Amino acid sequence: MLLTFQDRLRIPWQGGAKQVTLDSIAPIFVIPLLISLAAINAYTCIVIFLATSVIICYAFNYVQRRAVRTSFFSMWIISSLLYLILLFETTGPLLEVLPEENLALVVLSIVTSVSFWQARKRATLNNVVQTVVGVGSELPDITETSANEEDDAEQTTLLIEQDLEDIQTTIDDASGNQPNRCATCRKSVPARTAHCPLCRVCIRRYDHHSYWLNCCIGEKNHRLYIVGLIFAIFALLLGADLILTAVCHPFKAVNIFGLQILLPDDCTGVFDMYELGLAYVLAVYALLITACMVAVLVRQLYLISRGITMHEYKRGMRGNNKTVKYNWKNFIL
Repeated sequence: MLLTFQDRLRIPWQGGAKQVTLDSIAPIFVIPLLISLAAINAYTCIVIFLATSVIICYAFNYVQRRAVRTSFFSMWIISSLLYLILLFETTGPLLEVLPEENLALVVLSIVTSVSFWQARKRATLNNVVQTVVGVGSELPDITETSANEEDDAEQTTLLIEQDLEDIQTTIDDASGNQPNRCATCRKSVPARTAHCPLCRVCIRRYDHHSYWLNCCIGEKNHRLYIVGLIFAIFALLLGADLILTAVCHPFKAVNIFGLQILLPDDCTGVFDMYELGLAYVLAVYALLITACMVAVLVRQLYLISRGITMHEYKRGMRGNNKTVKYNWKNFIL
């Protein structure tokens, strides 16, 4: 019965209705329910955040170990960001947010969304496509050659083979056995290419498969992924700070070029009013997401500075013996 319901669960789409899985629509209903319950009082807030964090971490580790392809985590992060923006804008008059502060948050959110959307869109450009020449393809014209030309061609071939052997030996010493041939699909691939078991394709300069974006991070979208992480952290920190300084007692932390940075001091009594409790829960949720993104970003910056990808790091590589400046130049350019 459940399979029949899931098969009939479809949404209208261009070119025909698309089937919707339960794991992709569950976050749409679960997240607002959890946020509403967490805003009741401090105890429900602590219990729900702890329980949700444990369940999400367990589910994430489970799908990583089993290599399960799911859109649950991508829909979770999309739904979370949409609800955060929606509730922040609806509670804006209550929080007395200044127009310029709201504009800064909107701009950061737009840049974040565009960066992640482009990173997901360009993920297919990382796929290695190998053309196979069929038996029935046309053959080039064949002409007879003289003995001298044959000797020259043979000598050139020997030199090319020697160079290829030297290059292959150098790559093998750095990256292991047969780095230019995929062990899964048995096809020739560029250096630093790996096979993604979820997408079932070879990815150029494969870093990892992002469950939160539901795509692979590789050569063509790695930079956009880093940009999206940076702007997302700034957007979440700004939104959380604006909420906490409005519902809690603020104090002046620092003055940068005439711009006063406020931080929350005393947040007692935020659950006396449900709207304030809801805003406080949003800020805490934003800070939790920020902490996870900071951990991911720090790891990415470290690996880029060492000149290796996450996939190479997991395989035992610890660097390419190049300078940090060289590795970052190679990554950016």
